[in-house]
Amino acid sequence: MIGWRDCQLTWDPNEFAGITQLRVPYSRLWIPDISLYERVSDEFYGLKDYPILIYSDGLVKLSFPSTVEVLCPVDVTNFPFDTQVCPLKFSSWVYHGFHLNITSNAMAADLSNILENVEWIIKKGPAHRRLSYYISVPYPYPDVTFSIFLERKPDYYVNNILIPSFLITCIAILGFFLPVDCGEKVALELTVMLAISVFQLLVADKLPPSSDSTPWIVVYFNFTLFLSGTASLIQVIVLNLHYRADEKMSDWIVFKVLQPLAIISFTNVPGFTPFPWKSKQNDNIEKKGITIPEDAQLWILLAKCVDRLGLVVFLLVFLIGTVIILKLADCN
Repeated sequence: MIGWRDCQLTWDPNEFAGITQLRVPYSRLWIPDISLYERVSDEFYGLKDYPILIYSDGLVKLSFPSTVEVLCPVDVTNFPFDTQVCPLKFSSWVYHGFHLNITSNAMAADLSNILENVEWIIKKGPAHRRLSYYISVPYPYPDVTFSIFLERKPDYYVNNILIPSFLITCIAILGFFLPVDCGEKVALELTVMLAISVFQLLVADKLPPSSDSTPWIVVYFNFTLFLSGTASLIQVIVLNLHYRADEKMSDWIVFKVLQPLAIISFTNVPGFTPFPWKSKQNDNIEKKGITIPEDAQLWILLAKCVDRLGLVVFLLVFLIGTVIILKLADCN
């Protein structure tokens, strides 16, 4: 509601049958030039459709329902747990402060009649008055800016995007438990990657295009997408090693790669000593003195070691990365 006092619109109610207020059409009165700087539309819709209330002491009140489209800066870094501040600046384009003094009585927006929104909660709307001076004009230009604080309701995004994407990422862990012979290890990891990509597209569709900030949820999706891609690469390596039955495994792979990996991954390989670094014999003597499985079995065991180590690395990176991203998002 806009109000002002017009000294030319005063009268004595006793001289006019006790009339203390009048309603007149919009076109019959002088209206102060007050503009909303951030608005997109050219005018306030409904402004000229409602009469103006005039009191006998010269007080004029203009109240009308309207829909206004405004431009607001958006910071989606903490989406969907973000809070936005939308400034609404009201001032005059024509009159300076000596002709039109703009102020706010309550210095806050009236939120008592705000309807509930399914996505946003309007927390508060404080206002502040400022005087602006320009070099070419020696007069002050007052303006009143209402800062509307909007808090997003995150339940929809948590239940429909965050939790499903987290569970789908956890499904990628199951790829390490599948037997190689089933032939679905790589397919499962690729399916997880596609599912994460779909959720990422859903989030991108909800976010305004901006290069000023990157949401942490997008960082998390990129992180899980990278993990799923890495898991797919590990599964390709596992399949490649598992089906090398027709190739001979060299001695350095047996004792410098397979044996340390078997110890680290707790994989039982017949003929290996528990602590190879304590053995004083060289590799050739050691290989002749113990029973080593056939090359086909060695490749299968090496694939098993890589699969187990991949599982451990995947779990560690996934848990540590998730905690780090949550901590960084919470700090902001």
